[in-house]
Amino acid sequence: MGSMWIIFSIIGLIVLCLLVLLIMAARYQRDYWRYLEIPHEPPKKLWHITKQLVTQSLSTEQMKAAHYSALYTKFKGQGPFCGFYALLQPRALVLESELIRQILIKDFANFNDRGMYVNQKTDPLSSDLYGRRGGLWQEMRRKLDPIFESERMEWLYLSIYEEAKQLLLAVSTTLMQQSHSTLHIQKMTRRYVLSSLASSVFGLDMGQRIKYSLEEFEQMTELVLSTRKHGYFMNLLMVRFPNFCRWLRMRTTPKEAEIYFVQLLHDMEAQREASGVRKKDFLQLLLDIKELELTTHESESESDKELKAHLQHELVAHAFGFLRAGFEQTSNTLCYVLYELAINADVQRKVREELNLSLERHHNNLSYEFIQSLNYMGQVISETLRMHPITPYIVRRTLNDYVVPDHPKFILVKELFVIIPTHAIHNDPELYLSPHQFNPDRWGGPRDSLREQSTWFGFGVGARSCIGVQLAQLQLRLALALLLLEYEFTLNSKRPLISCQDGIALKLTPLGVVEPGTEERAV
Repeated sequence: MGSMWIIFSIIGLIVLCLLVLLIMAARYQRDYWRYLEIPHEPPKKLWHITKQLVTQSLSTEQMKAAHYSALYTKFKGQGPFCGFYALLQPRALVLESELIRQILIKDFANFNDRGMYVNQKTDPLSSDLYGRRGGLWQEMRRKLDPIFESERMEWLYLSIYEEAKQLLLAVSTTLMQQSHSTLHIQKMTRRYVLSSLASSVFGLDMGQRIKYSLEEFEQMTELVLSTRKHGYFMNLLMVRFPNFCRWLRMRTTPKEAEIYFVQLLHDMEAQREASGVRKKDFLQLLLDIKELELTTHESESESDKELKAHLQHELVAHAFGFLRAGFEQTSNTLCYVLYELAINADVQRKVREELNLSLERHHNNLSYEFIQSLNYMGQVISETLRMHPITPYIVRRTLNDYVVPDHPKFILVKELFVIIPTHAIHNDPELYLSPHQFNPDRWGGPRDSLREQSTWFGFGVGARSCIGVQLAQLQLRLALALLLLEYEFTLNSKRPLISCQDGIALKLTPLGVVEPGTEERAV
């Protein structure tokens, strides 16, 4: 009996020691920035953190952007970065332009991790260019860079032009079928961008859509992009302890969607091999990459089957990366451009004047050269991305300890999450005069590329900037050109826009039609 008490006492002592250590570790985490004497926002109370974990109340992107903007405003000028806490985890928010350049360009090798959970073996769709880090990211980027060369865009021009015409047709048909001229544009812009990616990246032309309908394609895309497979706490563990979670074979992609995209691309590849036809689209270029990999590792063994399976999964990851990085981002930007043009009539008029003059120079031919010549439209897109950035903040995670140059006290330790508050920087009056005013002319003069590397993040900056920027520009410009040559856009609401998800109600008037009460403005 006495020995049992000794055993229980030892177990109790061990549990007590573990609890003490846990409390000390939590206390250290909560005082992390105070110990280092770094300007910081104090952590939340423990009861508030516990409540957030239990209720799984997540912060939205808008809430995070507002929080980071407040931190930027409060601590700017007090150092290269400030500290704050996500639950109990210390994080850093960058405040100075020079440190942004060091993170995104000069010392990029130490900051090429976006901090996303990737499981290449059991969850191939998670292992795209957007989520990879380190050497795996560099290898994939090296493979994909050649397919985004500028001359490749001319290959895609006709197919995207056809999709833009379908967008215009959908707008016209919808207006004819309803008794008013107000249109909620988001659904149509999303379908336009999705359809152009389905065609150029996945090979889904009109013939292929009999088996793989665009509705099902959209459903599976939404399933991957919008579904949270795990709860808040599990997602937190996957980001914090990725190696352990990979060992447990945890995944973020619904299996149903993975099977769909793997089968889709397998069928498209088989059809092209059977027909012997080489098409001028991204899918053909991705298939060429896969074929090159196979020939370089050619063998007749069991490992050859494993290699083919690996390359097939990599092909799917390459293709789905277009959807993850370009679908919602491009469609939202198109909505924001139309919104800003609707409330800035003078800017809309200037864009239309440029369109008509350029059309005249190109003999009324909406060619690739015509789209590329629209300089003022490019300024409008740049200004829209300043006011409505694709991502309101950039996340990086350090691969090794990093001492900020000229600031020995400021150290970004290994595995620390670093936030660059793009929305706050884009609205900094010290960087942009009258930042809340939509002014495309601010992009009309000579461009200071060094300054833009740390003050404008429309398509990202440095080696990890958006690889598909030219594709996105082509999609945006074609849609805007066709719509603005047919309709005048005005806003059908006095309520300021918060986000695309809140809905954008635009009033469309066919050009040349004068509505009652607007005769003086029309003249």
